Amino acid sequence: MSESLTQTAKILKLLKAKGKVSNFELRKIAWRYPARILDLKHEGHQIRSVHDKGARWFYIYDGTDGQEPAV
Repeated sequence: MSESLTQTAKILKLLKAKGKVSNFELRKIAWRYPARILDLKHEGHQIRSVHDKGARWFYIYDGTDGQEPAV
């Protein structure tokens, strides 16, 4: 039986794969994506939010505390 990923794990996987993800992409995974981003930050992941324009924001993955992001 395969185990499905949690919303938080799906968001982390996407951030690590792409490096930069829009809020519109994250909303497809979890309606409450800001709470999942906060969960990841509490786990030690470095994630920046950058406003683009209008309602668009980008979340940028910078690795974990003390580690550089994998390229």
